[in-house]
Amino acid sequence: MAGSLAIITFSHQYGSRGEAIAREVTRRTGFTLVTADRVDEIIRERYQQDYSLSGQISGTPRDDHTGKLFASLIAAILTDMALLNDLVVLECGGQFIFRAFPNALHVRIIAPRDIRIHNIMKDTGASYEQATREMEEQDRRHVRFIRSSFRRPSETPERYDLLVNSGTLEVGQVVELVLSGMRIKKLTEYGMVSSESTERAKLRNQIRLLRALTRLSVERGGSLTQFAHQSELVFARLLDFYGIRWQYEPRTFPLSYDESGNITEAFSPDFYLPDSDLYVELTTMKQSLVTRKNRKVKRLRELHPDIKIRLLYQKDFEDLIFKYATRTP
Repeated sequence: MAGSLAIITFSHQYGSRGEAIAREVTRRTGFTLVTADRVDEIIRERYQQDYSLSGQISGTPRDDHTGKLFASLIAAILTDMALLNDLVVLECGGQFIFRAFPNALHVRIIAPRDIRIHNIMKDTGASYEQATREMEEQDRRHVRFIRSSFRRPSETPERYDLLVNSGTLEVGQVVELVLSGMRIKKLTEYGMVSSESTERAKLRNQIRLLRALTRLSVERGGSLTQFAHQSELVFARLLDFYGIRWQYEPRTFPLSYDESGNITEAFSPDFYLPDSDLYVELTTMKQSLVTRKNRKVKRLRELHPDIKIRLLYQKDFEDLIFKYATRTP
């Protein structure tokens, strides 16, 4: 079984009617609209976290590192959504997240300065001076957010398939241009993804999302609780998400003794999965750690050939979780 995926991303200058255009395109296509507020809801409801994309956009990002982590978080959530629904993505950095997707149409809406100010005055009842200040402040916030999160400017024309000046066009006319672009690119016919590929991609994004959430939590003063490393906390959360039972360092295996029979070296694998009778030791790409852990795993197998143990790199998370998650009812 396979499904098609289609994505339309919108970037717009404040006051250019970009939001109204995106909402009308959503209505006409039946796609799912994704806004910063919707991303906030998903983070709160699904992951019980208080990180705010809309707040990150409207405020000043704390630092570049936090902005980069937010980019990973946003990318994981949006990509996960794209595997389930055709999307219209409004000002969430979609033009960067889906830049390599062949079945995506990237749109930017602009308008002359005076028309933008007039639109803001009409929509909000603000004076000319108030509308000007609001427009300039919104522009600054948008630039800060995009640069801190994605390290690129959003106004580069080459980044978009369709760049539309709404200054002399009605909202409906711009919508027709976008729908024409969608038909020309054959968005709804392009991408066919198998169900297994979809499930693996969802898992890959779940891993990516949990890593971003964990790093943000630790960056903001959170605790690793009983875990020694962030990767262990991510792995535990991933196991919980898929309903796989686990125990953390439940057993220590002596590996060597001195002449008096005292233990000189021991090994406590990071996790035990009781339903599979499997021990799991996580490692990083640091070669010195890999070599030492490989030696311990080899020694454990020599002493206890009945023990099942796997040494996992972070990139191996996907295969292991996919294998055991598909066994659960």
